Amino acid sequence: MTFNLPPLPWLRAFEASARLGSFTLAASELALTPAAISHQIRSLEAHLGYPLFLRRNRQILLTRLGESYLPAVRQAFGDLSLATTDIFGRTERVGLRVRCLQSFAQAWLIPRLPRFRAAHPEVRLQLHTAAWAGTLESEQLDLDIAYGSGGWAGVAASPLLSGSVLPLATPDMAADIPDLATLAHAPLIEIAGAGESWTRFFHRQSLPPPPKAPVMVVDQSSVALDMAAQGAGVALVFDAFAAPYLEDGRLVQVTGAKLQQDQGMYLLRSTAQTPSADLSLFTDWLQAEAEK
Repeated sequence: MTFNLPPLPWLRAFEASARLGSFTLAASELALTPAAISHQIRSLEAHLGYPLFLRRNRQILLTRLGESYLPAVRQAFGDLSLATTDIFGRTERVGLRVRCLQSFAQAWLIPRLPRFRAAHPEVRLQLHTAAWAGTLESEQLDLDIAYGSGGWAGVAASPLLSGSVLPLATPDMAADIPDLATLAHAPLIEIAGAGESWTRFFHRQSLPPPPKAPVMVVDQSSVALDMAAQGAGVALVFDAFAAPYLEDGRLVQVTGAKLQQDQGMYLLRSTAQTPSADLSLFTDWLQAEAEK
């Protein structure tokens, strides 16, 4: 297989220069001269056929193409670094590698992590977030915190959180939606891939589906919540994800209706690996937090 890739040193020079905002600082980090970094960047730009930086006196700024290219380069380096560490190891302690939905991380996990750090400062965590739920398809994770019905094959699944999905809107918008019939004609925000869709919500209320398509379809609960908080429409979201918005009053439950869901958050781990002491500490702590 042939890969259409520039030389690795050029990409390293590009990533370091973009991150540090300076050819000089990038040269210091990579143990090269500023002239060598500048030469590598120009070689990369010539290879790609487009400029990646705007050079203004002693300042460098990414072009629009450079800004678009940088995340892909960083992701590639991150994936390669993670794979290298996991396969070949390293001398220092790697720590627990945990993946979860971004919405779950923002709304539930991150606000609680300081308590875990205070109780177990010796445990190192690597937190990876994703838009979509996944399962342990590789040996690169110790724990996957996923959203679903619990029917995963080949992994040990333990329930963590269950609850309801709620229709949520700003207080002003909710005041204009007194009942489900009005809600059916309101601007609805749909979360792609979520099992609890608006069609299912109305079906559970013994009502026909909304007559119009959603005004917006997004891929994450966090995005749906932010859009609803800006007054863009009504979002249907798992109550655990919505808790911060309900607590500070940015969003309120519309009509009082809710859908008791068949899905929830689960802790998934590979059955091929014996849980480490750190993993057992972390999963026990998660379960205790969920029970509060």
